[in-house]
Amino acid sequence: MSAAYLGTWRLVPELSHYDAGGPPEGGSYRIEDRDGVLHFTIDWVKDAQAMSASYIGHADGTPVTAPHPGVDEASVLHEDDRTLSGSATAGGAVIARTMRRVSTDGRLMSVLQETANGQGGWHKTFQLYFRQ
Repeated sequence: MSAAYLGTWRLVPELSHYDAGGPPEGGSYRIEDRDGVLHFTIDWVKDAQAMSASYIGHADGTPVTAPHPGVDEASVLHEDDRTLSGSATAGGAVIARTMRRVSTDGRLMSVLQETANGQGGWHKTFQLYFRQ
């Protein structure tokens, strides 16, 4: 697969917004295509502590078992060469939604994530990344 969202991206904390808490001091977001399976690796530093998350997905929206506690399944969908959406479920309910969109020049990627807050609403996170 050839898509603009594939690659390694560097977080721009000062241009990112988090409803719940502030942005990390720094981070990276890598999306790789390995034989038709998308591999995601996200690394960040928050309060001087290094953290990491990784997961896989099929670009056709097929759900996969999620490796994270409290999440049953996750899926990603290749909308077009610059857009990749996703969602996560628990107990049959959507608990997170993500939209990744790459600028027309391919240099920036925005990530809008909405996470259920447990009270019927959503926490929103907007992140901006530069291509590395």
